[in-house]
Amino acid sequence: MEVVLESCNNIAHNKTTSFKIPVILWIYGKKVQTEALVDSEATMNFVDRVVIENNNLVTYKLANPYCVINANGTPNKAGYITEYVQAYIEIGLYRTT
Repeated sequence: MEVVLESCNNIAHNKTTSFKIPVILWIYGKKVQTEALVDSEATMNFVDRVVIENNNLVTYKLANPYCVINANGTPNKAGYITEYVQAYIEIGLYRTT
């Protein structure tokens, strides 16, 4: 799974379509425990930049950066997405690429 980097604190989300759950990210054998914001209206998977920095995770440049649009229709104040990480995500007993 490619997980795009983003500051989740800057994303406006609708409380009726989203909730948080504990997850484990596996990135090159490194286990990172965090929370995931599950949003039924989201079209991408994002990882908070703080999680990336605090866990010294490897990032890769996107060939074509793009802008994230918040749920309220405004551009995200964190700016364009320019990097991604490759990870497996584990939720309970479920693990996916």
